[in-house]
Amino acid sequence: MADYHEQVLRLWDEWVAETGQPSGAGNPADFIDWAVAAKKLAPRPQDIKRILREQVTRELRKARRFDIEGGFTYRAKQCVTLFDGGVATKHYFDTDTGGTPTLRQKATKQRRDAIAHSVYRGACDVERMNKVFPDDPQLNFFTDFTDDVAELRAAEMRSDDEEDDDDDCVA
Repeated sequence: MADYHEQVLRLWDEWVAETGQPSGAGNPADFIDWAVAAKKLAPRPQDIKRILREQVTRELRKARRFDIEGGFTYRAKQCVTLFDGGVATKHYFDTDTGGTPTLRQKATKQRRDAIAHSVYRGACDVERMNKVFPDDPQLNFFTDFTDDVAELRAAEMRSDDEEDDDDDCVA
């Protein structure tokens, strides 16, 4: 019997074929509407504590603060995966007041490793698409993000300046 992951992938392919999605691409919301209406998809059973843990960690990851001197936002809570008896557990600490030097170093290394993994996946995906569609314009995936960081920092600073301007107009 297929696991939930395999079932979703098979249903997605069935939906794309049945509905004739343009270019084989589709919106997950439309897929869910189709699958639920056809009684082909239901949420898998979940433990309430697991659901709450996912919700809490999502909110911790979304927490942001603004560095006035640097002009940028940063994550207010940092995550580090620790292993106790071979079992991985996530621990969160406050960026400004928590953690130890070792935890901060581990969190930074784990974040970089995760980004490197995502970049690797992106490079492999582009390589595959270029191989499968050799007659189409070839895709590029630049792995140097220095310019991206500079552009995002500048955009964030402009956005903050615009918010400050708006504050001046409040009566």
